[in-house]
Amino acid sequence: MQKVSSPGSPSPGFPSPRVLLLAALAGPALGALTLVGSPLLPWWIGGGLFTDAAAGWCFVVILLGMWAGTRLRPWQVPVSGAAALLGAVVCYYAVAAVITGGPGALPDLAGWLFPAWLWLLAACVAGPVLTGAGAWILHERRSRRLVGLGLVGGVFLADALLPVLDWVHFRMVSPEVALPSSPVPMLFQSAFHTLLGAALVLVMARVPGDRPRALVAMVPAGLVWYAGVWGAHQVMFLSGMGYLG
Repeated sequence: MQKVSSPGSPSPGFPSPRVLLLAALAGPALGALTLVGSPLLPWWIGGGLFTDAAAGWCFVVILLGMWAGTRLRPWQVPVSGAAALLGAVVCYYAVAAVITGGPGALPDLAGWLFPAWLWLLAACVAGPVLTGAGAWILHERRSRRLVGLGLVGGVFLADALLPVLDWVHFRMVSPEVALPSSPVPMLFQSAFHTLLGAALVLVMARVPGDRPRALVAMVPAGLVWYAGVWGAHQVMFLSGMGYLG
């Protein structure tokens, strides 16, 4: 059986404060590069995984948890996740404000940061969960590894379900309304998200026997994550503040 590491023991050659700082800086870089770099990428990567979906961000934070889990103390891992996602949200909206209104728009925090209040709150919850899941991928206990691996695929499955279930709901409540476009591109995008999530689970599962179990765990993890993301979208919609991206 392949040996896996136990998270939570800082590497003696890599001081925890430096790792914590690097983890926190990963968030601002992610937020800024999402807007600046996405137009340079194919639409199914830039828009499909980052600007119009949360799976790309979530996966990066999970990877951060894998990296930090063996270098930070246990309590620092969730802190790094919250700091990273908070930084990502702030920098995302800051770059958007500069693009639309120029550097002079930055001092008006109420104008560009207040609309992100729910995403800032969500970052405080999702960040620790994602980094914790990333650290668990390397855990000695199979149950914890499966939770971490399941969430890897689950974040992609949740993004795949969001547009499809919204479309199904719309067709059920308003069957007489003609659709403005074909749902085929949406279905292809959802299939891509699902297959990508499953592929990442298979690649990241290194212990024999984990792969089939992790694929099964991907389903409940995706449904739970979908419920959280759907709820956040509904709150933002009802409050009239729009969506991230």
